[in-house]
Amino acid sequence: MASPPPPVPAPGLIGGRRFEWGRRTFLMGVINCTEDSFSGDGLRADADAAVRQGLRMLAEGAHLLDVGAESTRPGFKPVPAEVELARVVPVIERLARETDAPLSIDSTKAEVVRAALDAGATVVNDVSGLRGEPGVAAAAAAAGATVVIMHNQRNRPFHDVVADIRDGLRAGCAVAEAVGIPPERLILDPGFGFGWRPEQSIEMLRRLAELRDLGRPLLVGTSRKSAIGAVLGLPVEERLLGTAATVATAIANGADIVRVHDVPEMAQVARMSDAVVRGWGSPPTIVLGVGGNLGDRLAHLRRGLALLAPEVTVAAASALYESAPLGVTDQPPFLNAALRVETRLTPPELLAKCKAVEEAAGRTPGPRWGPRVLDLDILLYGDLRLDDEALTVPHPRIAERGFVLRPLADLVPEIVPPGWERTVAAALAAVGEEGLARVAGPGWASPAGPTRA
Repeated sequence: MASPPPPVPAPGLIGGRRFEWGRRTFLMGVINCTEDSFSGDGLRADADAAVRQGLRMLAEGAHLLDVGAESTRPGFKPVPAEVELARVVPVIERLARETDAPLSIDSTKAEVVRAALDAGATVVNDVSGLRGEPGVAAAAAAAGATVVIMHNQRNRPFHDVVADIRDGLRAGCAVAEAVGIPPERLILDPGFGFGWRPEQSIEMLRRLAELRDLGRPLLVGTSRKSAIGAVLGLPVEERLLGTAATVATAIANGADIVRVHDVPEMAQVARMSDAVVRGWGSPPTIVLGVGGNLGDRLAHLRRGLALLAPEVTVAAASALYESAPLGVTDQPPFLNAALRVETRLTPPELLAKCKAVEEAAGRTPGPRWGPRVLDLDILLYGDLRLDDEALTVPHPRIAERGFVLRPLADLVPEIVPPGWERTVAAALAAVGEEGLARVAGPGWASPAGPTRA
C-alpha cells in the first residue's frame, strides 16, 4: 500500500500577508542590484530602475520580491557591506512605501540584513542557510522575519543529493530554533545550482518531492541557471523555455514558491502547472467594483489592486470611467472600474479582504454616499445568490446604476447574473450611460499606464 502524502504546511503570514500553502504556487520576483549578475540583469545602484522593476513584477503577477546586491554566481566577487547597504536599502525603503507586498533581503551579512529589515523587508533569504554569520539568524529572530533557509553544497563533501540537502536544511533549522525563530516562519530552498554539477541539480529537481516531509514550504530557484544551459547548450539570454520546463517540474514535485526573473511568462507556467497538479475546474466568475473620489484617485485605485495580492489576483480590468457623485452631490466626481479576479477566498473572506484593503489604503468611516479614498464591492461571485446582514451578492442595485453596469459590461457583457432575466449588456442598454465619461482604457491598472485620470 502506498504511503500517504506528507501533510501540507499550515497557512503562514509573510509580511502580514496570508499564504495558503498547497493551494497555488507563489512567485518571487528577483531584483539584482549587482554589477555581475549571472543572468545579465544587474542594476547596480540604480534605485529608480530597481523600484520600477519591482512594481512592474508585482503588476505582472509576482507575490513577493527578493532584493540583493551581491552576486552568488560561481567565482563571484565579494561586495563590501557598505556597498550592499547603499544599493539595497534605498530600494527596499521605497518599495515598502509603494507596496505592501512582502520584500525579501538576499544577503549573508548580518549588518545588511538588519538594515534591510529596518527599511521594510520582512523576509531574509540567506544562501548560507543560517550557517554563515551568526548575526543573520539573530536579526531575523528579533524582527520576527520569515527566513528562507537554503542548502549550499559549495565546499561540502558529497554523499547523496537529497541526503546532503536534507542534512543541510536540518542544520539551518536547528540554528533558527536556537535563536527562537518558530518553524512556521521557515521556508526551505534546496539550493539548485549552488555547488552542484548540472546532472546533480537536475536530479535534485527530479527528487524534490522527497523533501516535502520536512513539513515546510519549498522554494526553488532555477531561473536561467547554468544547469539549463548545460542541458540545452544555450546562453543565459536564451533559457526562457528551459526555465519554464524546470519551473513546471518543480511545481509538479511540490514547490510552493518559484524564484524567477521572467515574471509574466512564469506566472502563466505556474497557473497552468497548478491547474494540472492541484486541480482545476471552471472557476467562478468573480467581479469586484472599485472606485474612489478623494486625492490622487488613480493612485488610490492602483494601490487597492496591489493590496489585494496575493490572495486575490486581478485577471482583467475594465476601462476607467468618471461619473458624478450619487446622493451627496457636494463632493468630487468618482472614478469607477470593474475587476475580474481569481481567488480561493470564500465570499465572506473576500469581503473581509476588501474591507482590509480599503482601510490600508486610507479609507475612514464616513456617511453613506459620502466621499471615500477607495471603495471595493463584490459585484458577482459566480452563480452565488446571497442576501444576509453582512453581504449581498450579486451586489444590490447594480441593475440601476450605469456607472457600475458600464465597467461590468466591459468584462462580462453576456453574463446573466443570478436572479436577473437579462444580460449585463441588456441592462446597461436599458439604463443608459448618461453622465459617464471614459477616461482611460484597461491599461490604467498597470503601473506603466496613465499617470493621471
